[in-house]
Amino acid sequence: MVTKADPERKKKKTQVPFRLNVLFLIVFFLFSILILRLGVLQIVNGEEKRLESEAVEEVIARKEAPRGKLLDSNFREVVGNKPFFSLTYTKTVDTKADDTMRIAKWLAKRLGVTEEQEKKITERDKKDYFIAQNDITELMEERLSKKEKKLSDKEQYKALVDKITEEEIKSLTSEDLKILAYKRAMDSGYAYSAQRIKTNLTNEEVSIISENLGDLPGIDIMADSKRIYPYGESAIFGAVKQIPKSKMEYFSSLGYDRSDQVGVSGLEVQYEQVLRGMKEKSVYLTNPKTGQTIGEPKSIAGQRGKDIVLTLDMELQFRLERILEEEILKAKPLPGNELLKSAYIVMINPKTGEVKGIAGKRYEDGKFINDEYGALFNSYEMGSTVKGATVLAGLQKGLVGMGEQIFDTPFTKNGMNKSSWKNMGWINDLDALKMSSNVYMFNIMDRMIGPEHWTETYAEARYMYSQFGLGVKTGIDFPKEATGYEGKPPEGESATLYDLGIGQFDTYTTMQLVQYVSTIANGGYRVKPQLVREIREPASDEENGGKLLKRFEPIILNKLDVDEKYIKRVQQGFWQVMHAPGGTAKGYFDDVEKYHNPAGKTGTAQRRIKHPQTGQVTEKHNLTLVGYAPFENPEIAFAVVVPEGTPRNGNQRINKYIGQRALEAYWDLKKEYGENAATVNGNMEKEKEETEGSAQ
Repeated sequence: MVTKADPERKKKKTQVPFRLNVLFLIVFFLFSILILRLGVLQIVNGEEKRLESEAVEEVIARKEAPRGKLLDSNFREVVGNKPFFSLTYTKTVDTKADDTMRIAKWLAKRLGVTEEQEKKITERDKKDYFIAQNDITELMEERLSKKEKKLSDKEQYKALVDKITEEEIKSLTSEDLKILAYKRAMDSGYAYSAQRIKTNLTNEEVSIISENLGDLPGIDIMADSKRIYPYGESAIFGAVKQIPKSKMEYFSSLGYDRSDQVGVSGLEVQYEQVLRGMKEKSVYLTNPKTGQTIGEPKSIAGQRGKDIVLTLDMELQFRLERILEEEILKAKPLPGNELLKSAYIVMINPKTGEVKGIAGKRYEDGKFINDEYGALFNSYEMGSTVKGATVLAGLQKGLVGMGEQIFDTPFTKNGMNKSSWKNMGWINDLDALKMSSNVYMFNIMDRMIGPEHWTETYAEARYMYSQFGLGVKTGIDFPKEATGYEGKPPEGESATLYDLGIGQFDTYTTMQLVQYVSTIANGGYRVKPQLVREIREPASDEENGGKLLKRFEPIILNKLDVDEKYIKRVQQGFWQVMHAPGGTAKGYFDDVEKYHNPAGKTGTAQRRIKHPQTGQVTEKHNLTLVGYAPFENPEIAFAVVVPEGTPRNGNQRINKYIGQRALEAYWDLKKEYGENAATVNGNMEKEKEETEGSAQ
């Protein structure tokens, strides 16, 4: 039976092949694209991708990042960065000499050269350039002997360089020298290390280079900076220079590039790893077989180094420097002071070790030179200022008792005849400090000597002094501080042992002297001096600094092995020096409002030296002073050292005048901006509490 066809069913059968055809067409089209893409990759980009696939290492080019700043204790910038633009050149291992020559010519024509660039050109550079401008093969053929032609390539070239004449060097034109200035700078760099070839670019130069970077492979414009000193340079801050050759291997092991700038002295080198910025990086892919660079580098942003906050107060620092200058100028005309030319002072918090001011001045050829370095590195016999340590040693060892009286008259023993500055009669330990008796100290040292072993007493005494920081490193955060010198006693003699007890044998630095008096002031704790208080993140808000990363807490190096009552006894003796009748500094520090009831000790060390002008042996004196205030709860200690002066006729008081004015300056400044200082300290304490709270 014949049935009629279903039109709907027929329609569905027709649509199925059509959909399949469309699907096949799409698949065909996609495969065609895939094949085409594979063809492009294989035929057009095949070599590049092959090299990229073979790249097994990344080569990183770095660009210098600005260093961290140095701020004083009130967040004033004392060492900062002045921004400018530098022209850099980064060569790769496949850079050719023709490339650098072409770019050097382009730069010389459009930028010109500075006097600084021209000064760096050496005679050897000129000879190399002359050879490069001529046919080297022809030159060698003409100028080298048969024997020289048998040498190695390197030795042949050296022989050829030696044969370039002075006339040929002079034949180089001014344009040649301009090109040479750029070429030598470009050639002096290392592969994948951005080499500065010109600094302090003008806006016009930046514009010219920027418009032509595409035609200058390896050339770039780098944001750069140099150190600036708003308050003036200082040896304490230190200096930044290119890595010295002697340190190249060391810094290379730390990931530095050979052209990097690093701290070479002072705090710049002490805190190099903190101040060092994180460099901007350009990551290159290279073929390990050919060294060829593949593709464009990937850039990783850098960051300025961390900031350090100093313990120094720059206002106090300036006042101390001015005080030294003015007092030196006043003292020099006085009789016997023709050799006096320098003075040093250090002020420190005796409880925390924070150095508030460190100043040194030297007068030469009619002008003053900053010599704060001298407070750390110049050592002198300090005289009677060290008698506090001698008395403490005597009390603790039972060599003398508190209040024990000794008759002060010339000390004669084993042919010696030594005395105090005057015969004082019967005096006790407090009187000995107050009036600065030598004889009392001689008796302590004499009693320290056991049967037939006086030579061992030097070591015993020096151990006691070392507990105060005398004769040993103070531990200050500064590179290579000096420790002074130990006197060498003549064979078979004991006379110098007595001189050791009055500070006229071993030598100490001003920093050691202030650590010594701080140890007495704070009750017997030798605290590490500190020049840096904090490390902070870089911040745009320079008034309060960036985020606190680290605060340096006080470090106690040792505690005196002495009974507390003996320390208080010496403290009382120091107070009498400045306030009791007969005290060697009585009348200088009595004004409570100015000086806040200080205690301290004066010192005069005799020196016999050869006069630089007359050639005759003459006697000069180191005038010293140590002190602290307030007596009951000290917050500032100081040491003053003035070498090669004279106390002739009692008219020379430069050490006391400097101490007076330094204390006055400290208290005046505290009164002047004490409220602001309290606010800063309050913020610090609040921040500290928050930091500690989050840590818990």
